[in-house]
Amino acid sequence: MLLLSSPFLALILAAFCSMIFTFARSSSKGELLEEASPWRVFDGILLSIALLLMMIAYVFDGDGVPAGEPLKVYAQLGKPLSEYMSLAHRHGAALIVVWLLGFVSYWLLRVYHRRLSPIIYCLFNAVLILCVALAALYLVHTGFSRREFDPIDPVQILQTGCLTIGLLYLAQLKRSLDVWAAVRSGEDTENLPAWQRALRRVLDKRWMHPLPWIILLFPIQIVIQFILVLFGQRPDSFIREFLDTSGYHLSRIPAPPPEMVPGNGHYLCTVAARGHRRVVKPLRAGIRHGEAIPINRQLMIANAFENVLEQYMPSFHRVVRRLYDRYGYPVSRHIRSKAAADAVYVMMKPLEWLFLLVLYTVDARPENRIHVQYSAWGKNKWRKKKLQ
Repeated sequence: MLLLSSPFLALILAAFCSMIFTFARSSSKGELLEEASPWRVFDGILLSIALLLMMIAYVFDGDGVPAGEPLKVYAQLGKPLSEYMSLAHRHGAALIVVWLLGFVSYWLLRVYHRRLSPIIYCLFNAVLILCVALAALYLVHTGFSRREFDPIDPVQILQTGCLTIGLLYLAQLKRSLDVWAAVRSGEDTENLPAWQRALRRVLDKRWMHPLPWIILLFPIQIVIQFILVLFGQRPDSFIREFLDTSGYHLSRIPAPPPEMVPGNGHYLCTVAARGHRRVVKPLRAGIRHGEAIPINRQLMIANAFENVLEQYMPSFHRVVRRLYDRYGYPVSRHIRSKAAADAVYVMMKPLEWLFLLVLYTVDARPENRIHVQYSAWGKNKWRKKKLQ
């Protein structure tokens, strides 16, 4: 579990350390230089990884259950077969545009800030503030206590990306304040009109420096939205992205009662049931926990191998069973299409051949053991064999 989550934790920790280092040190002349220093390149790599993860996770989040439709829940364990989409993807253009604008704004502010005019400089910082606000909104929307960590859960990958870019953008906003203060301190204000000098004295106060950025925040959002309206988006798509969902904190579409389906999430059973017949090759119906399920040879070989482990290595079998129950179920939740089931079937082929090799090594009649799997007669025969 820790091994699977460590890359995501390392990404967040690196961004957190970068932010702490930026806020802890005083402003320096090095921030005024325009160069691709190692530290800037490192932050850029972190941001690029986070944004790539978010884009990939956003695509897979679209495979979730649409808002307002019932979730399918396994009858035996009460676990959902899938999850609701965390974002309303029909309004997703606004969010994607802001993510990309934030990425561009970050790089221009980090490396080319001396070449930017004051208004453009303020606009780019306002975009970063908008990105931080949307990242915080998504974290509030989805929360952190939904379930245990799942490295292939698009919601948790999106949370990782939002937290990472939020920390990096906050650090950049602090650097932008330092550069803004340093550049403005050297400007000549003697020839300005009296009202401009008075306004300048107010804006030169440290706590007033972000004011122009905040003032430009809402016009930027409105301009982006108006442009997207020309391409079929709703004027309120920014907020609809979160509201038109089910099952999350900001969701406004009620979730209907779940639909109970047989089974318990055994992901090889899911493969046999959902894949294309010409690929996964289901052979017959089998019995699992008193219910009929389609089975194929791969599933029977895997179950026969488990029987061998249980017979000859019971302690090791219990460890393997716990690991399979813990990580096999999260995999099954993401097998939502025939193509995904086919892919898992192909990836399992090397293990299937290994299991078959073990069966033909330790069992005098391996095919007999294989063919009685998931049958009432085979189950009774196996129980009698264990008692002997």
